[in-house]
Amino acid sequence: MSGVEPARDDREGATIRIQRFRKFNTRDVYPGGRHDNDMCMTVRAGNRIFLRGQTGFDLDQRLRDPADPAVQADQAMENARVLLEEAGSSLDHVTMVTTYLTDPAYRVPVYKTVADHLRGNHTVGTGLIVKGLALPELKVEVDIEAVIPASGEHRKYRPMNSRDWFGQGEINRDSCWLIDTGDEIFLRGQTGAEFDGRTMHGTGFTVADATAQADQAMKNARVLLAEAGSGFDDVMKTRIYIGDRAYREAVYQTIGRHFGDTCPCSTGLIMRGFARPEILFEIDLAIIRSRGTPHRRLHRFHTDEVYKDGQKLGMRFCKSVRAGNVVHLRGQTGTTLDDEFPFPGDPAAQADQAMKNITMLLEEAGASLGDICKIHTFILHRAHREAIYRAIGRHLKGVHPCGTGLIVDGFARPEILVEVDVVAVIQG
Repeated sequence: MSGVEPARDDREGATIRIQRFRKFNTRDVYPGGRHDNDMCMTVRAGNRIFLRGQTGFDLDQRLRDPADPAVQADQAMENARVLLEEAGSSLDHVTMVTTYLTDPAYRVPVYKTVADHLRGNHTVGTGLIVKGLALPELKVEVDIEAVIPASGEHRKYRPMNSRDWFGQGEINRDSCWLIDTGDEIFLRGQTGAEFDGRTMHGTGFTVADATAQADQAMKNARVLLAEAGSGFDDVMKTRIYIGDRAYREAVYQTIGRHFGDTCPCSTGLIMRGFARPEILFEIDLAIIRSRGTPHRRLHRFHTDEVYKDGQKLGMRFCKSVRAGNVVHLRGQTGTTLDDEFPFPGDPAAQADQAMKNITMLLEEAGASLGDICKIHTFILHRAHREAIYRAIGRHLKGVHPCGTGLIVDGFARPEILVEVDVVAVIQG
């Protein structure tokens, strides 16, 4: 392995404390009790709030209505309200909302319901269509991120309402393009849409169209970050969503030209769909201000020198980034840190390898498994879910992160069956 920078302790004077609310084990939650994962509903790390992905199950694990996506969304948002209040926060502090739907037909009723709960709070968001959620009867899952303001209110850039956005007046949702909480910046998921809410680039379904959308998304991100006094050097993590693997090479080459030598860590997913049918690509960015001290980027690499599947992505990444007490990792799969793939066809072994990688990368960044606040588990097939979660659970005994689990349409390579994302906050 190359590109490892020497460890450095950045925790002098840090006062971060992690609190975990409503701890549980999944064997007591899911039918059959076959999973064995120590989880929780909410994690508070300083003023940063992470929630478990919320669905139509209430906080006593009763499903409100297996047939109605709006009812499920209403329950998810009511859960979020209660959980945030228990952690000393509120819906007024919500910054980012990521909405996962299993059918695009659910979008209007779900978004109208979420909008009702967040009325007056202009949040940023991302909307994705996924292959499935934890159980077949679930139609919607909502990821909520929140930050308790240190003083006053968060700064919000370019407030808008969805009724003025590509003719979506029936949703009537308050939104904005960027939220600045002081140290952390939350950016709306970027696509090929311009700021006017009427102009979309790449409206066909070709590689050239996907490339045009990626280019516009990165131009948008650059402009928005500049308006907030930030830039690509502050980006820790990208999560890149693509509608078809055929777009991947060209899209990544485009993103790479914009990022240059920044070297974020990244997760790449093939998604079933987006907020509108013409969207082929979306990118989320995790951003923390460096404030004169560059982020530590460990295991830097160039995709064309490392990837062994013939893909020429033309991008510089790293495997972990630390900014102060916060650590983001590249999404981990069954690929070893030496870029070998020893377990084709074995979902449990791939999940185990991913967790071994996570353990090592966190340790190199000065963190540990016990610092994990949020875990996203992406899997390819529902049939693999039990084996994957049991493998992950063995590594996280006693940790109790909050989590979101999704079934997606694909990963960087067809033989990958699982990818695991974590964010950790080092206690000090």
